[in-house]
Amino acid sequence: MSKLIKILQNMRAPGKNIITIYLIFLLILFIAGCSLNGNKGIKTTIKGSFPAFKGKSVSLGEFDINTVIPLDTVKISEDGSFKFRFRRSGPGFYLIKIDNKNYLTLVLDQENRIEVSSDIPNLRKSYTVKGSADSELYRDFEMFLEANRGKVDSLSRTYNDYQRSAAFRSKKMDLDKSYQDIFSFQRQYTISFLENHCGSLASLLVIGKRFGERKILTEDADYKYFALIDTCLSANYPDNKYLLEFKKRIEVFGQQQKINEMTEKRLAIGNKAPDISLQDLSGKNVQLYSLLGKPVILYFWASWDQQSRKSNIILKDLLAKSGKGKPVVYAVGLESYKDNWSAAVKTDGLQNWIHVSDLLNIYSSAKTLFNLPDNFPYFILLDKDLLIRYKGNNFDELAAEIKRQF
Repeated sequence: MSKLIKILQNMRAPGKNIITIYLIFLLILFIAGCSLNGNKGIKTTIKGSFPAFKGKSVSLGEFDINTVIPLDTVKISEDGSFKFRFRRSGPGFYLIKIDNKNYLTLVLDQENRIEVSSDIPNLRKSYTVKGSADSELYRDFEMFLEANRGKVDSLSRTYNDYQRSAAFRSKKMDLDKSYQDIFSFQRQYTISFLENHCGSLASLLVIGKRFGERKILTEDADYKYFALIDTCLSANYPDNKYLLEFKKRIEVFGQQQKINEMTEKRLAIGNKAPDISLQDLSGKNVQLYSLLGKPVILYFWASWDQQSRKSNIILKDLLAKSGKGKPVVYAVGLESYKDNWSAAVKTDGLQNWIHVSDLLNIYSSAKTLFNLPDNFPYFILLDKDLLIRYKGNNFDELAAEIKRQF
């Protein structure tokens, strides 16, 4: 631009030409100014109305990959209104927050003007959005999720009320079923949302949502929905930072899925189990293949896991009814501390089993080798040739297979 000014200054032109040149110069400045403004991104205005929070401060932040970047804070006027004006580089997620209990998320694409409002002192229960279709979609999902969370809170209160009651055991079963029904309802709603709105950026937030401490969808069980979101969004948002991060995440899991599939083929029913050699309670290495010629239950459990301790007793009773030719138990303890492991074996009366461990807890090499799920105890029934005949954690199925095989 400075070179252009020098050129204009050095030009010798009549009066009319000078006017023309300066008009051209002003036009260039205008175009340059527009270009610079355009490079700053999408000019955005958010108007809000929260009468229940008049006089309080409300903040605006942008979600980065792992944090929220503060953008602005304003005071809500006496009539409940407030306004944010800012520029953004492209589509993204934004947080409007009053406090830790009152906040909402906006999913913005190319919109310039958005309106948010709520007439009650609890934004998590009700708010409206205008001017952003994706934000409206996400708002509907959040309201549905919040309603189901409220139902679970009600179950928790009932649970606490009945804890000391004589009827607690039966009431607990009813409450557990009610919780599972609510979770299943939320899960189905989430799947339906993703199937119907996979092209919305809101789907990136929805697919990662939790219901309390529990993930609604997991990469392991619901990988097809993660792949669906990737496919739908890639066409319209190829360079979006949130989608790129999401791609990295499912790419890593996709690779793990392929490894798991290969492992599962190797561990399919009818194949020979791979050998393992771990130390028993005396420190002696015991190989699985040393049991060749005998039926074996390869049993994974942990002394610190309540369900495992219950399963120990059930399995012990099951084997007692199996008579002659019953399988040997090669029990792999997912343990960290030898003393606790040894005490549990003695307390549960499991001294007749072969107990081994590498004391690496859930990171045991045996757990990895056999591609075990995180929910245990887990059984792998092997015949005399150490061929796999059953895998799972259902005692009825295990008992039926033992009877059929032996």
